Amino acid sequence: MKNARERIFAIIVGGVAIVILGFFAYGWVNRQFDWRTKKIVGLKDAIKKSERQAALGRAASRKIAQFEERSLPANAEIAKTRYQTWLVHEMEVAGLVEPDVRAVSTQGGDKDLFVKQLFAVEASGELPELVELLHAFYSVDWLHRITQLKLRPLKDSKKLDISMHIETLSLRRASSLDKLQPRLSKRLQLVSQDAYYDTIVARNFFGPRNQEPKISISGSQDVFFPRAVELTIKGTDPDPYDQVYYKLVESAAPDAKLDSVTGKFVWTPPAPGTYEFLVEGTDDGFPAKPSNREKIVLKVKEQVPVKEGLTFDYAKFTDLTAILDVAGRGEVWLHVRPLGRIEVLHQGDRFEIGSVKGTVSQIGEFDFCFDFEGKRRKLARGELLDQAKVVGDVPQVAAPAKPAAAEVEVQAKPDDKAS
Repeated sequence: MKNARERIFAIIVGGVAIVILGFFAYGWVNRQFDWRTKKIVGLKDAIKKSERQAALGRAASRKIAQFEERSLPANAEIAKTRYQTWLVHEMEVAGLVEPDVRAVSTQGGDKDLFVKQLFAVEASGELPELVELLHAFYSVDWLHRITQLKLRPLKDSKKLDISMHIETLSLRRASSLDKLQPRLSKRLQLVSQDAYYDTIVARNFFGPRNQEPKISISGSQDVFFPRAVELTIKGTDPDPYDQVYYKLVESAAPDAKLDSVTGKFVWTPPAPGTYEFLVEGTDDGFPAKPSNREKIVLKVKEQVPVKEGLTFDYAKFTDLTAILDVAGRGEVWLHVRPLGRIEVLHQGDRFEIGSVKGTVSQIGEFDFCFDFEGKRRKLARGELLDQAKVVGDVPQVAAPAKPAAAEVEVQAKPDDKAS
């Protein structure tokens, strides 16, 4: 019995020992598993971090490669010369006046990755010209940027005083050593330069709203075939610094010419008849504004032949074409149409054209007065000379007449006979 109890006790002790040893063995194995698991997680995190670092390095390499493509020439001195030449050229193309580009400073040595250069730019010009320069600047994909831009309106002018600071970079490993590589930029949002004109120039930050010009026609629109037609389109603009330019909107003849600057209209009709033209002016304000439209109706008539023995009266075919102010002195233009000749008169000049013989007494803005047969007569622009209206008697005290050398006389000669 004793041996049996001892065996049972031994079995129980052994089982307990096994359980205790198993418990400690399980804990040790579990701790080892947890440590290995954490080690694996740490290694995986390290791998991910290394992969991220590698990805960032590859992205940085690609970025540096792009910078090297966009860089100015690697040789800093050559880059400075080439860039100054390009910038002055673009300023001249834009129409800026007296462009000046100076290299102010250079930063970076032989051991640096890049050299930064600062340029000071000065010029004068109008707002559209500045927009054109800025469009050219941002249209090329180089490592350059405007760090400062100052605009100052000039007094009594539409021009601006322009001042800029520009920074450029030249990378040591740039793709080009000695020349600027043409590269088209994708930084511009609008599709064209005209779109920037509409957005910027049309707002005109530096002046009041642009006002429309007006045009008028000077000269007779009755023509005798086959004489040439000469008219003048005159434009006025309430904005004192605006220039008006002219164009034919509709034309009855492709060979009719209208000078866009002077407004002079010239044409030789091919045959008698009625011809219509439509003209318009446009100013150069910000934004440009069109004028009213004026219609030219030319009534081209056959010239009546002169019968033998009859006197041809040139006064019936002479009209007041224009009145000008030349250096502060009034000037009258009489168009003797049968002869195709312009008689230029000033105050005090004596003239004789056909049946009218007179002395210029006054010159107004749209008409002039002359004394003839003891009466003072007035002739308005576009009226015929023989139809001048009587406005009163000639004053008793008249200004002394000019020497006979100043007289203008138009007489019919055998060669002047109308055909």
